[in-house]
Amino acid sequence: MSPDVFISYSREDQQQVVKLVEHLRGQGLNVWMDETDIHGATIWTKEIVEAIRAADLFILAISNHSTGSKNVVKELALASEREKIILPIYLEQCEIPETMEYQLAGIQNIALHTLDKGKAYEFVHQTIRRLGVGQPKQDENQALGQATAAPIQGHGTTVTGHMPPPKAKGSAGMWVGIAAALVMVAAIGGWFAIKGSNKTPAPALHSMLQKTNGEARIALLPIEVSASVEGDKWVGTGMGTQLKAAINKLDGVTVISGVSVNAYRGANRDINKIRDNLSVHYIIDCEMAVAGKNITTTIDFINAVDSQTIWSETYEDKVETIFDIKSAVASRIADTIGIKVATATAQAIGKMSTENSEAFKLYTKGRVLWYSRSQAGMRQSLKLYEQAIALDPEFAEAYSGMADSYSMLGVYSYMDVDIKRKKSREFAIESITRNSNLAETYVSLAWIQFAHDWKFKESEKNYRKAVELDPKFAQAFHWLGINLTSQGRFDEAYLILKKALELDPVNHVILLNFSVPSIELEKYDEAEAANKKGLTLKDISK
Repeated sequence: MSPDVFISYSREDQQQVVKLVEHLRGQGLNVWMDETDIHGATIWTKEIVEAIRAADLFILAISNHSTGSKNVVKELALASEREKIILPIYLEQCEIPETMEYQLAGIQNIALHTLDKGKAYEFVHQTIRRLGVGQPKQDENQALGQATAAPIQGHGTTVTGHMPPPKAKGSAGMWVGIAAALVMVAAIGGWFAIKGSNKTPAPALHSMLQKTNGEARIALLPIEVSASVEGDKWVGTGMGTQLKAAINKLDGVTVISGVSVNAYRGANRDINKIRDNLSVHYIIDCEMAVAGKNITTTIDFINAVDSQTIWSETYEDKVETIFDIKSAVASRIADTIGIKVATATAQAIGKMSTENSEAFKLYTKGRVLWYSRSQAGMRQSLKLYEQAIALDPEFAEAYSGMADSYSMLGVYSYMDVDIKRKKSREFAIESITRNSNLAETYVSLAWIQFAHDWKFKESEKNYRKAVELDPKFAQAFHWLGINLTSQGRFDEAYLILKKALELDPVNHVILLNFSVPSIELEKYDEAEAANKKGLTLKDISK
């Protein structure tokens, strides 16, 4: 018989958990809990995996002991992956660690430790029943949230259907009582909108947005540049980086660009394949024409669901000011999908990393050469960065570029180890001193600490700083995942690399690195699928 409920807990909390389980079993629920010594062992049994897979509801007993348990983290990850109903129950006041934030973000909870001891377990039972778990057949037609829980006394406060929220750490945000949330779900009747939006998305996008938790995903296709001089084509790369950075500052929007969209150049632009392969709702198709100092930019904003162009804009400008259009484009996109842009966000979108257009040009060309990973290309990038810094000594990104080039020249054995180590660290620090909020600089420093110093913990700290500053930075998640894999923290690496793939879904390098922790966690199907996809991406546009 399949269990109704699986309960994940720490061995140190067994006595309290057993009392809760006995009460639930006494009410007719089939509850599975590990009553052996497996939690104290190093092997994660097949029996536990099968029990989670079979259960309708996953209860996470949260305490200072369980939040530090690797086995509990694994169980939570599996339940989340299997899309189980997750019910966190706080046995005591404690913070949510980073290893659990991803799965618990936005999920409602029960603060068991705040409730009257005589009625707390029954409140859990009633909550489980209202979640539709273990419901008798005759009650199946009862609408979710119709019934109300009996008033419960908790620390002198009457709790009617909900309890005070415990404090949680980080992105888990404000947690409210689960029963109150159930009533809210019944009241809103499934109404859905983009996060931060004051408009309802088009009906054709409704189901797609649900699959991405309300995040509007936009594919920014490689920008085609028509120019008589080959050296003028750098504006396409520059515009791409500027648009991506600007649009990603909008709440509820994620831009997919770079490796994932490279297959869709020119004639390979197939809207249906782009939508399906990248799981995007909108597409930005941009073309630029350079004639001397004048640039014409045409931007089409396309609905990926029906392949219709929602709007098209053409901008005429000089090369010195062409990137200023990023603010207008971001604003138009926000208005189109119904997102209110706060004043601070608008200011951040309009900010340029340097006011010197020639310095930005040199930096952009340097980045293109760095991505080539060739010795000649990376050495040439150093010269371009140096010229950019000469024009603008406060240009933080140029110093970060210097750090990355020196670092990779060492990784590929194109430069003496001592020189690469000294120079790369020196320029990373120079970059941070000029802009302490630049995510890419922390990635530069973290890579140096990881690849050259073997200081994995310090490296991890800086990667996490980078993703805190820019939670849409795929490279930061990717390299953090590599770091965690190297530490043997496969459960965390798996989740981090999964996030990297959300941001860069068909990046063959991320896919292959994702397979490593997947194998270690015995997620063989996922590892096989990632490897196959990574090895066949050259055929993705066919």
